[in-house]
Amino acid sequence: MIERYLRSTAIVLISIISAALVLLFSWLPKGGVYPFISRKFWGPGLLWCAGIKLETRGLDKLQNISNAVFISNHQSHFDIPCITTALPIPVYFIAKKELQRIPIFGWGMWSIGMVFVDRNNRENALKSMKKAAKQIKNGKFILTFPEGTRSKSGEIQSFKKGSFHLAKNGPLKLIPIVHYGTRKILPSGEKFSPGGKVIVEIGNPIPELVVENHSVQELSRIALTQMTEIFEKLRAEYS
Repeated sequence: MIERYLRSTAIVLISIISAALVLLFSWLPKGGVYPFISRKFWGPGLLWCAGIKLETRGLDKLQNISNAVFISNHQSHFDIPCITTALPIPVYFIAKKELQRIPIFGWGMWSIGMVFVDRNNRENALKSMKKAAKQIKNGKFILTFPEGTRSKSGEIQSFKKGSFHLAKNGPLKLIPIVHYGTRKILPSGEKFSPGGKVIVEIGNPIPELVVENHSVQELSRIALTQMTEIFEKLRAEYS
């Protein structure tokens, strides 16, 4: 109990310090200190506090990558620190607009150009996707969770359309990311349970030509099939 409390406290402190530094230096070009903070301090710091051993696979698929949207399954609040630590490039996120109002955290996200989406207004959501596509064309890498929310069952849920509308605004590559193990550490709606292994695997990119020539529904099926196959492989191996 005491160990869990100390680990949780350290996670909160690291997150507050990280968000404050990102906000304080957001005036600097190229995202300020965010690329360094997210990949070298916040992500690894949270993983260390949670006792997570991270294994990353498929980094060779990111060589010379550009104009890409990353899509990932969503299992836990630890998904993001694991992914930001695993990837060799800084990634930005599409988040629900309510997060923008959170002191320090939301302000920091807004200050470096994270994209906020109004899920209750389709027209505004589509405008946000166009804005995100423009940012990607200008060199940013954005990650989305097409399930929309954390999986309560642990299985990969059906995908919402937003990520694929975003890709078609380019057209942009879709790069699947599948992870396994974060749910054991912090399941949705349950207590923090430190310690464990997390595997992050990068799938085969879905090229711009495929994105351009397929509908949103077809792209969703293509991505879901590939990611489910990887997920089942990781589950069998992890067990």
